[in-house]
Amino acid sequence: MKITLAQTQPDVGDLATNVNNICYLLTQASEVQSKLVLFPELSLSGYVTNQRILELTAIAENDNYIRKIKQSCEQNNIDTVISFPEIEGQSYYITSLYIDHNGETLAKYRKTHLFADEQKLFNKGEDYPVFNTQFGKLGMMICYDLEFPEVARLLKLQGAEMILISTANMQPYEHHQDVYLMSRALENEVPVAIANQVGINEPHHFFGHSAVVDHNGQFLLKLDNVAQAQHVNVNLNIARDADLDYVNNLHSNIYQKLSSVKESV
Repeated sequence: MKITLAQTQPDVGDLATNVNNICYLLTQASEVQSKLVLFPELSLSGYVTNQRILELTAIAENDNYIRKIKQSCEQNNIDTVISFPEIEGQSYYITSLYIDHNGETLAKYRKTHLFADEQKLFNKGEDYPVFNTQFGKLGMMICYDLEFPEVARLLKLQGAEMILISTANMQPYEHHQDVYLMSRALENEVPVAIANQVGINEPHHFFGHSAVVDHNGQFLLKLDNVAQAQHVNVNLNIARDADLDYVNNLHSNIYQKLSSVKESV
């Protein structure tokens, strides 16, 4: 499958401009026969840092801005992952949607691990969907989720053949992103793709470095620190090392022990 990493610099608070840019990039990617475009965390709103911006930009899953992106996916025969601040009732979530080439939502993921001040604005998600696509079974996570190995392992155990990550990762965590990205891919023997924001939204400096690694943790593509869209082919069906076989060789009681230790802390 040919995928596109859309490393963007969203205009904070400007949903209309950001959605127009997303639709433009979907069209551009389709013209080079890309089949999937992965966008950064909060690609519709920019990175939300306060209650005022959150209330200005939070939308529901069926909002007209989402419908516009769905129409673009259908018109361009392309899948995408987008991210936005979602409102449901009195609760707010950092949410990603997987929209297919028919303009249908195949999955919704709400960020389960909130970083720093995000905890003051957003609620935690609770579910870890793995879903069927035209390419195979995929899973999603968002930014800080990458730093918890349990998230990727749970997706793998549910059958994910690739993991897609939307992120708004900032300095000084460039090294962390590379290490975690390679580790999650290697220990679960699945390709992993990450799309990061770039630019400055004080006090945060987003560093980009969007990338795709294969199931051996080898980089297939890595971007620098400017806004751009780049494409790469990813094979989900490469034979794995039979001797490693991390998932099947995992001692089955480790999760019960993890749970019991966590409850006692």
